[in-house]
Amino acid sequence: MAESGNAVVRRGDYRAPGFWLDRVELVFDLDPLATVVTSTLSLRRNAATHADGRLTLFGDGLPIEAMALNGVSLPETSFRQQPGRIEIDAATLTAQGDCATLTLVTRFNPTANLALEGLYITGGTFCTQCEAEGFRRITWFPDRPDVLSEYFVTIRADKAAFPVLLSNGNLLGIRDLADGRHEARWHDPHKKPCYLFALVAGDLDRMQDEFVTASGRRVRLEIYSTTANLPRCRWAMDCLKAAMRWDEQAYGREFDLDRFMIYAADDFNMGAMENKGLNIFNSRFLLADQHTATDADFQTVDAIVAHEYFHNWSGNRVTCRDWFQLSLKEGFTVFREQQYTATRAAPAVVRIEEAAFMQQRQFAQDAGPMAHPIRPDEYEAIDNFYTVTVYEKGAEVIRMLRALLGADTYRRGCDLYFERHDGTAATCDDFVAAMEAASGRDLSQFKRWYSQAGTPTLRVRDDYDAAQNRYSLHVVQHVPPTPGQPHKQPMVIPLAAALLHEDGRIDHEGVLEVTAAEQRFEFDRVAAHPIPSLLRGFSAPVRVRFDYSDAQLIALASRDNDGVSRWQAMRELFFRAFDGRAAQARQEPGGGALRVDPAMDRAVAALLADHHSDPALLAHLLILPSYAELADRTAADQPIDPLAIADARDDVLRALIASQRAAIIERYGRERATLRGQPWAHTLAQVAHRALSNTLLALANVEANRDAQEFCLAQADAADNLTDVIGAMTALRDQPGAVRDVLYRRFHDAWQDDLSMLNRWFSLEAATVRGDAAAHASALLAHPKFDGKNPNRVRAVVQAFGDQNWRGFHATDGSGYHFIADQIRHYDAQNPSLAARFCDVFARWHRCAEPARTQQGAQLQRIVATETLSANVREIIEKTLKSGS
Repeated sequence: MAESGNAVVRRGDYRAPGFWLDRVELVFDLDPLATVVTSTLSLRRNAATHADGRLTLFGDGLPIEAMALNGVSLPETSFRQQPGRIEIDAATLTAQGDCATLTLVTRFNPTANLALEGLYITGGTFCTQCEAEGFRRITWFPDRPDVLSEYFVTIRADKAAFPVLLSNGNLLGIRDLADGRHEARWHDPHKKPCYLFALVAGDLDRMQDEFVTASGRRVRLEIYSTTANLPRCRWAMDCLKAAMRWDEQAYGREFDLDRFMIYAADDFNMGAMENKGLNIFNSRFLLADQHTATDADFQTVDAIVAHEYFHNWSGNRVTCRDWFQLSLKEGFTVFREQQYTATRAAPAVVRIEEAAFMQQRQFAQDAGPMAHPIRPDEYEAIDNFYTVTVYEKGAEVIRMLRALLGADTYRRGCDLYFERHDGTAATCDDFVAAMEAASGRDLSQFKRWYSQAGTPTLRVRDDYDAAQNRYSLHVVQHVPPTPGQPHKQPMVIPLAAALLHEDGRIDHEGVLEVTAAEQRFEFDRVAAHPIPSLLRGFSAPVRVRFDYSDAQLIALASRDNDGVSRWQAMRELFFRAFDGRAAQARQEPGGGALRVDPAMDRAVAALLADHHSDPALLAHLLILPSYAELADRTAADQPIDPLAIADARDDVLRALIASQRAAIIERYGRERATLRGQPWAHTLAQVAHRALSNTLLALANVEANRDAQEFCLAQADAADNLTDVIGAMTALRDQPGAVRDVLYRRFHDAWQDDLSMLNRWFSLEAATVRGDAAAHASALLAHPKFDGKNPNRVRAVVQAFGDQNWRGFHATDGSGYHFIADQIRHYDAQNPSLAARFCDVFARWHRCAEPARTQQGAQLQRIVATETLSANVREIIEKTLKSGS
């Protein structure tokens, strides 16, 4: 047990199940208030386990109406029931042989299921979410990912209310029943764990298409939604077909059923779920057209549709043995998604976005109280480990493997992995073993990425021997201590590098394999002292420290041919400008006069005058690091002063804009002129010009300026797409006044009856910087259109406030901390997995200066004192408090 009282599950305690499931038959008699589920399990004793092994069934709040073994009612004396589990001895089950049939009947109320796990009602439609442990809210079951079975599912419901009845696999038949009900029978021939089970039943419309596989099989494609939302599903359908073709070409993986279905759910805890043959999507990540989705949304829909489809092999055909292996399916699939996305958008821009996400989110998690390796050793609530570490860092680990082994060897390793483990539950070790077999290479040191938490730092220095024309890089790696892991061993780190010369040449490009605590790399035939371009393409999830001069950074930012290297150079210039302003504010009375940092000023001027680079790349180079990133750079022995950080960053930005306003306005005009007269299209060129123009518009509105505000109004008035409308509204978000009021009121009134669109208004309002930010967020919760049962709407206010309103969250009176604590306690009572997502904002509390430290600590204590606190929230809050002890 943990200190919190939660049960601790440990990877080292894994034992194979005592019984296998050869067949599962499920019969659903659907009723919104009283659904009855009859499950029939065909059990077979696992001969590899000890003879006295038992069958453990898991359930959550489910009374048992009946239980029978081989058709005979099972008396209560034949099993042991504890909270959440039932245990039946092997001797009882195998009295007539190694095989047995167990039948259970449960009854529950889907309408009352506000946790949105298991079977629940959304907008009058039955829907399921079973990963990780939702299936135990449907029936008592051996709910563990290594128990795979063939599923036969029968669904019965009122035909008028629920004309569409869907489940995994292939449809066997539909028939009408008495009393206005009807029945559908489904069969999934591919063995799967119960977390991949899905059911949808409702009055739904359908978009149909077809995909012909490489081998000539015809697959029916269907997307189910409300009639009103169906036209917005066209992009998702196109993306699905593109992903299916890409997976055949890149990995040799064909789809294996007669049909592939997707359902768009308005109420859904996750982004999407890869249930075999029946993906269920949060509608926010499926619906898209030019008027209701931004360019970024189009890319997100493309990526998530691909991600869930790719799971058909990396997650479904080969699943994970236990939840500690979660990154086996998620990290691998995220990397496959990233590879695909790089073929659908500008690769350099895509990679910068991935690197930015890692540095902003995952590095922060590595440095916080919930730090864990991509394969954790223990957990209290598995829902808490669907993290950026398991997903995105897991993807970076697969990317590093590919870089180290080469593309062809990596592909052979993937083929071998699928061949060896198709239809089974595998481990991270199994994946690495396939790569070792394909490459003939010992990857035992590389496997430390699976077991060691933390973000490694590479400290690099160089020297140049002019007499020998030899250039050297000296690399020292350090992996910082993390909770439970005070001492670390050296990692295998692929450090992509190249040398940039005065004349603009770039040579000696390659990957340096860092394996020791200290290492030296030499480059021969180097005619003059070059500038090293390091961590090109973000080749590893590490920090690199090199003592560049300002001139070297400007050269990298303007002349390097690697987009990530240019982006990193600009970030370092921004960091230096921030450090200078923060030091000035501490040393000079009243903070001193604002002065633009000359190096940053020159670099930005060069970018604004750059008409050769991809405008989308320039947009990313002009975005300053966030308040949170700047806070995370604070030295470990120094307290974080949240508002001083915000002041210094804003001062840097104001000084820069004062210097470059004319150039910003001029370049903004050029970008809008390029787009003017063109009908909207989701093309790389248009997306790039919109991205740069909206970045420039935001910069122009850093301080109140009537002309810049009029640009926003004009852009929104002329817009034929949501990207430009949201760009204008975002630029004006923190600028109170008549222009902002017009845009925000107009958007609210136009979209007040559209769930996903109004969420954008809620998010912008919740993130707005104002003196009464917490009170304003509370008022949003009382808005007539606010629905506390809808996760997307709750996130639109609560998460937007916590993640995006730095000044509001860190208000000096502590009101921001109190607001978030209130919401965690409130939503934990109905939807623990949702509430747990709001806890991360307190991760830095123990490093904050007073009074922020004490104020946050008091709110954490208030949360943990809640008697009915869920295991999800309790685990995070307990660990967060412990980090400050």
